[in-house]
Parts: sequence; structure tokens; C-alpha cells
Amino acid sequence: MEGLLVTRVSLERFKLLGCWGASEEFRTMASLKSAWATDDEHVIAGVYFIESEEVFTYILQVKDRSGRYGGFFLAAPLVTAREAEAALRSDLKIIETGEKPAPELEPAKGGVDLFQSGLVIDPNLKFLNLRDSQNSSATRAAIAEVARWYDDLDGNFVKDFQSSGIDGRVWELYLFAAFTEMGFTFDQSNSVPDFRLSRGGKKVFIEAVTANPSNGKQFDIAGPPPPPPDDFAGYIENDMPQKFGSPLRSKVKKKYWEASDVAGHPFVLAIADFHAPASMTWSQTALSFYLYGIGVELRKEHPNYKKAVEKKLGDHVVGAKVVPTNFFGQEEHRNVSAILFSNAGTLAKFNRMGVLAGFGDPRVQLRRIGGLYNYQPGAVDPVSFEINVEDPDYEEAWSDEIEIYHNPDALVPLEHELFPTATHFYMKEGELLWHGPERRVLYSFTQSIEVNRPGRAE
Repeated sequence: MEGLLVTRVSLERFKLLGCWGASEEFRTMASLKSAWATDDEHVIAGVYFIESEEVFTYILQVKDRSGRYGGFFLAAPLVTAREAEAALRSDLKIIETGEKPAPELEPAKGGVDLFQSGLVIDPNLKFLNLRDSQNSSATRAAIAEVARWYDDLDGNFVKDFQSSGIDGRVWELYLFAAFTEMGFTFDQSNSVPDFRLSRGGKKVFIEAVTANPSNGKQFDIAGPPPPPPDDFAGYIENDMPQKFGSPLRSKVKKKYWEASDVAGHPFVLAIADFHAPASMTWSQTALSFYLYGIGVELRKEHPNYKKAVEKKLGDHVVGAKVVPTNFFGQEEHRNVSAILFSNAGTLAKFNRMGVLAGFGDPRVQLRRIGGLYNYQPGAVDPVSFEINVEDPDYEEAWSDEIEIYHNPDALVPLEHELFPTATHFYMKEGELLWHGPERRVLYSFTQSIEVNRPGRAE
């Protein structure tokens, strides 16, 4: 057995490879402490701490022919993490020698192959870049792992992903990853709404939707994104609320909440903005303007300082088109419990998560550049940050950027506790308040830098 490679792997890599099938009960009771794998990663293993019993255990998982990992051995409770790791390594070495091979599991049903060929004659530019670019290798690996566990209930997922529907399908995969991370159980008995979730015995139904470019336009993905519109304040107060409002109102007309199994439970619309290149990095303010009819006025308190003060908004007007403000205040929208939003349901998110898990071209460095919420009272400008994604201090979860806007007039309110890691916005005594993670990323860009080492043989 000497010289056999049984290696410790990062928790990020293990989670991306093998944590998608864990039950809600196991996620609630167990926390991952260390992760291991055979040299070829055919078998992976995780050591877990069961807090309620103050014991450790480990699970061995093997890859089936579909690429999914399934558990085949759960260890009896052990006293220390060291004891669990020693036993785990011994088991993996026995498997590596062939003395006791890992079982061959039947391929799990479901999952999609995003890169299946021959489905689309003229693929989308974003898809081609994802499929073919070396700089996209981490993104490609991460999104493929997530997709293995995503069930295509309507039968069109891969075709949409490779064509004009790529943004919407990436958004759905992101939501699936975030909801899995949060510990939700998925009911796959029906494709409508998109997500039929339960957690702690409570159900919530979510329909995904996106704000899209006009006329199905494809954007040039080369080079940096264009800047926001010149009349930014006017665009955020009028144009952008209309772009959010149109897809939201279209979904409301379908009355998902009238289905017998949805009725009486919270119903949520999950929206992302893809109407222009990188628009999701600057458009989110407009969503709260539209939902609550409350905007922001900048007042100059000092030659070098502006203060943001709330103001009531009127209708959102663009040319002859007029859209009433305060979506939540309209009677026909009382069946919508909340609106979920994230500006991170993008390929850049999968890129970062892939790199954190050790995937991708080792010569490509990722830097995340953006703005954090500024806690100074009345502050307008965010706190800037820039960090190497592989910096030891850098951490990121799928659900970090999720925001939930609660409908104060909802017939069936959504409990904040169902989404404990999200940022929640809500009305209280006529004031718009929020609570959430202390480190709140408002927007970010992900920069890929190809690093060439002089004098190194290729």
C-alpha cells in the first residue's frame, strides 16, 4: 500500500463534486470537517461532525457512469476527527489496491449534459465561448457538475442553454445551487413553478424569470462591458423599473398560486437582469424603487459629501409608456409573497466557484472587483474591494448575493427564516428596512488574467 495516493482535497472541491444528493436531514445535523479522494477521484470521502451527539462519522462516495457521486458506506460513530480520518484513509487505500473495490452504482436518473452536440444549428455566442474558451474551463467544469444533478422536467433545458435562452437557464442552475446549499428539498413531481421547495416542513414555490434584451439581441462578449447609461438617475427611476416590471407582470398573469398544491403556501418570483451587458451590476436599486414605490434623493450636505434620503416615487414613464409604481401595493399582486433577486446568477459566479474548487487553467488568475455595502449613515458610495479569488482569506457561497423583497400586503407572507443567509428587505411602519449578512456585496466584476511565466517551458 506504500506510495498509493490518497489525498486531502479542499472542502470547496468536495462540495462541488459530491454534496448535491445529501438529504435535508443530513445537512441539518452534520457539518463537513475534511474531505479526501483517491488519486483519480473515482472515490471521494467526507468526515462529518454530528453536533447533537458530539461524534464524527465519514461517508464514502463513488462516481457512477453519469458522473454523479453516490454514497456506499457510512461509518459508525467515532470519537475524534483524527480517528475518523485514519479509518477513512485506510478504507480508501484498500479500494486503491483493488483488495476491496468500490461498488459500481447504477447511474442516477435525471441530470443534463449541457454540452451535448447536434441540438442547435447556430449556438449562442456565450455558449460557444463557454464551450471552447480555455479561460472558461473552470466555469465549464463547475456548471457541468451542477447540471448533473438538475432535472430537466420540461425537456428543453439543454437546447435553450445552447441558444437564446442561455441566460435564463444559467439563472435556474444558479438558483438550484443556492437552494441546495441552503438545505432545501426539491419536489420534482411537476415542472411548474420552476422550484417546488420544502425546508423544515414548510413549503415555498418559486418561478424564475429574467429581464432580457430587446428583440433577442446577442451581445459581443469580447472586451469590457459598456458603462451604465448617461442619465443614470433617470434610467434607474423610469427605464429600469419598466424592464423589471414587464416580465414580473407577465408571470403574475399565469396565476401559479391557484394550483391546488401551491395554494396556501408562499409564492415567490425570482428575477435576474440580463437586459444589457453587465447590467446586473448596476440595476438592482431600480427593483426596490419599482416594488415599493420608494426612491432615493441625493442631498448635498457638504461640498464633498452627499446623503441619500428616501422619497416617494410616481409612475415610471418612458416616452408614451407609463407603468404604475409600487408593484406590491397593487391588489392583483397580493398573491406574490416576495420577489427574489441576485446579481450573481451568472457564468462569472460559476467561474469563481470552479476556481475555488481547483478547476480551470492554472495560468489564469481570477480577481473579483466590486463594492460592499457602506454602513456609514446616509452614505451613497459603496466600499470598494479587490481580491484574488485564490487568496486564503477569500470565501464565497452560492447564496451570498441573494436578496428577498417581502410583499407587505401578501396574502401568504414568506417567513424570513426559510432563507437565513439571504438579505431581506421589508416594510415596517412605513419605512423600508433590511437585514442580512454583515458583508454584503452590492456588485462585482470578475477579471480573468492570463499569467505567462518568462523562461518557463511550455
